[in-house]
Amino acid sequence: MSNLSVDFSGLKLKNPLIASAGPITTNIESVKRLIDSGIAAIVTKTGFVKKEYEKWVGRKNIFPYKPVFKYQSLKNGRLLSLPTLSDIPVTEMAKRVEKMKKLNIPVIGSIMGLSPEGYRESAKILAESGADAIELDLCCTMPEFTTTYKYAGQNVNFYPKKYAHLLAAVKDSVSIPVGAKSTVSLYMYGKIFEGLIRAKLKNSLPDFITLVGQLDQNPGVSMETLEPLIPHIPTFGWQGTLSGLTYSALATFSSALGIRTPTLSASGGIRDYEGVIQSMALGATTVQFQTVILDKGPKVISKILDKLNAHLESKGITSINNIIGIASRQYIPSLLLGKFMRERDTLFGTMHAVVSSKDCNGCGICESVCTEAAVLMNEKKAEIIQSRCRACNLCILKCPQEAISMENIERLDQLIERYKQTESSKSFKTFMQKNKIGFLDKIMIYKNLKEWGLA
Repeated sequence: MSNLSVDFSGLKLKNPLIASAGPITTNIESVKRLIDSGIAAIVTKTGFVKKEYEKWVGRKNIFPYKPVFKYQSLKNGRLLSLPTLSDIPVTEMAKRVEKMKKLNIPVIGSIMGLSPEGYRESAKILAESGADAIELDLCCTMPEFTTTYKYAGQNVNFYPKKYAHLLAAVKDSVSIPVGAKSTVSLYMYGKIFEGLIRAKLKNSLPDFITLVGQLDQNPGVSMETLEPLIPHIPTFGWQGTLSGLTYSALATFSSALGIRTPTLSASGGIRDYEGVIQSMALGATTVQFQTVILDKGPKVISKILDKLNAHLESKGITSINNIIGIASRQYIPSLLLGKFMRERDTLFGTMHAVVSSKDCNGCGICESVCTEAAVLMNEKKAEIIQSRCRACNLCILKCPQEAISMENIERLDQLIERYKQTESSKSFKTFMQKNKIGFLDKIMIYKNLKEWGLA
């Protein structure tokens, strides 16, 4: 039997499966069922301090608050729900945490607030009740549409200075691990990286990041080889599933940060053991579940664990830790993608498709899909007009005979390998992995930001 235990920012977990913040972690009865099914830890339903709830909604005595008709649709395993305020104040959740801890399960307290003071107060309350860690809910989109409070939910990600200040405020108030749950989108991830750098300068880097993906989709990794299905680019357009968004977020962060500073947790769209393996290969130490449990019940966790263990055994993998980040090492660090793509485009004119006449069967597919009119059919054989070919690779992908190859493809391969191991990416990881940031690091930060592609 493979070893499924992981170290998640100091929390020793029997396996990497965590129940994420939501309805399934609201009450003690539901948590008991999750434990019986094998879940390794739970994240409590997100809570506020009562006074900030009342400030948000503009009225007193909101509790007890019971939202009705929240779930709107459940098709193909995807749950469409109407966002609502959390129905449990943090003081009540603290009482439930005390009961949950008696079940011998690691408990991560999820909190959100309108101000650093609100987050700090909530963190203290849950820490005193026995919570093993705190997860700041910086991914909730409701504040973006319903408030102007810059520290609330997803809003704070737009303000790197406030992001760093919030982390420092909470970490200074408790002695347990503090993580940030962030929604990652193409317009947001650069701001989050800046926020992390600012937090590092305050020696207040989060102990873990729970990633909720809204990037372009990543198709994941091969279940056989654990290599990326599309190598070297961590995020790109793809028609797929919600889990593909999570894979992109993981690959984007792990390619730049590594897998330990902070530790990464995957959340969003993972429904099976394949999703666990792919998430971990892309850098996650833990994987969080919610929708699939609402869809199929807690026993689905037992089935996922059984299949996960069976797969690892079949591959001769003795410890699940051996796969963490194994695929993300093959990506160009996400912070360097812009620079890489600009240099890649200088290869135009040096690479072009070529057709093996003896293998071509004259089907004409390459001619029909070429967007540059670079393919001619001559006596039922395809020919490439080199001056028109832009080396897009589409004809190669479509050729049923595998009769087309790319001339000088090794030049691109060499460029990719060079960008995977640049000094700037190494220096960024070294900076983030330092135990303590000193005065000289702060002086050098502006020079380093330019080197890292962030200025």
